Amino acid sequence: MYGVILAGGSGTRFWPVSREQSPKQLQKFVGSGTMIQNTAQRLLPLVPIEKMYVGTHHQQALETIRQLNPLKFSPDHLLAEPCSRNTAAAIGLMARMIADKDADAVMAVFPADHVVTNSESFIKVLQKAKSLAQKDFLVTLGIPPTRPETGFGYLKQGAEINGFQDTYHVEQFVEKPDVSTAQKYLELGTYFWNCGVFVWKATTLLEELQKHAPDIHSQLSTLTGCLQSSKGKLAYLELDENGCEIFSSLPNISIDYAVMEKSSKVILVPADIGWSDVGAWNALDDVSEKDSTGNILTGNVLARDCNNSIIHGQNRLVAVLGLNDTVVVDTPDALLVCAKDKSQDVKKLVESINEKGHSEGKLHATVKKPWGSYTILDSGPDFLLKRIEVLSGEALSLQSHQHRSEHWTVASGSAKVDRNEETFHLKVNESITIPKNAKHRLANTGSELLIIFELQFGNLLDENDIMRYEDHYGRA
Repeated sequence: MYGVILAGGSGTRFWPVSREQSPKQLQKFVGSGTMIQNTAQRLLPLVPIEKMYVGTHHQQALETIRQLNPLKFSPDHLLAEPCSRNTAAAIGLMARMIADKDADAVMAVFPADHVVTNSESFIKVLQKAKSLAQKDFLVTLGIPPTRPETGFGYLKQGAEINGFQDTYHVEQFVEKPDVSTAQKYLELGTYFWNCGVFVWKATTLLEELQKHAPDIHSQLSTLTGCLQSSKGKLAYLELDENGCEIFSSLPNISIDYAVMEKSSKVILVPADIGWSDVGAWNALDDVSEKDSTGNILTGNVLARDCNNSIIHGQNRLVAVLGLNDTVVVDTPDALLVCAKDKSQDVKKLVESINEKGHSEGKLHATVKKPWGSYTILDSGPDFLLKRIEVLSGEALSLQSHQHRSEHWTVASGSAKVDRNEETFHLKVNESITIPKNAKHRLANTGSELLIIFELQFGNLLDENDIMRYEDHYGRA
């Protein structure tokens, strides 16, 4: 079985931890790893890492690869999409790629940012779904509802499939219902939550796309011919200029609308697997440990006289007193406080933040880079102070700046600095100045993390004042 993990979402309902440049699937909320790491890890009993593929936005490609590197994930199995066209185009292109490699391949599709707490049942359901997919069915997993949920789509159970116990035709795909309708679905027991996990033969899915979404299917072979390796040491797959143009022109439609609601081959397998889409902060109630008064406390938190609240902190102390049914999320540069029942509206709040031009809506104070990260500590009209972390064996691009000088001091590790024609090796408490227009590169040639503090002076202190001459990651 081949596994396809869809990791292109922005996860704005989990702001301020999840942001556009480092979204929900790359964050740690539940379990031992980030959400995409947990997703890949639980597939391994059935899907070997060499048969795992990931689709994501090009902005998250390098960080996604870095997070999956401990599992020995191959960068050339990641497809970086130039823009979001919903799931039909993304799944269709992956199906074409896999079918071209293996005409008999069964592919399973998984969102990157969901939680499954019963891994053993999950694998058993997938094994059953694989057997059904080999008979040319399009299999969708249905989650038995536990409450009258209005935020999910539903699958209506139809007639049982002859010869297959507890396997059903899908009589109807139902949009998100109102509360009274959702309560009726719960009582009837013949409706299931649509969790977005699918299993099918790649060729079967392509046949159904050709029948029901020919405008997408007709471009897939052309798009595979437009695939190329990205520049740089982590060579993932991307589309060339023609491919980007074609992909951007495809219909913005989900695989549910494009195929699943129209095909006669769709069947339902009930899946009681401890599933949650963790769609907003209040969804942590279903998957996280709570204290004796129903609170979920994460990080450096001191809570007194609080009930049924979610308090998510990091390093600095967050002290809360007398809160009930409240969400408090503290990050270095932004704080969220909201009523728990308003968690779904955090997305609207982020839209307002972005409309007002606040960078905190999209960017973290700590910005991930393929070589490590940087954190802005302080700034003024003519200066900027950063903490820069460079991973062992990594290096920044060879670059220069027209509008600023930089002053570096090593706080931990050892640094190799190229400045024009000279090379310097700096240890802890040693410094160097990079004048305007000087070609320079910072590298960590040691075995431990390199930490430096960078003080910039100038009249343009942002990422636009970078002229790159050479880069290990193929960035312009």
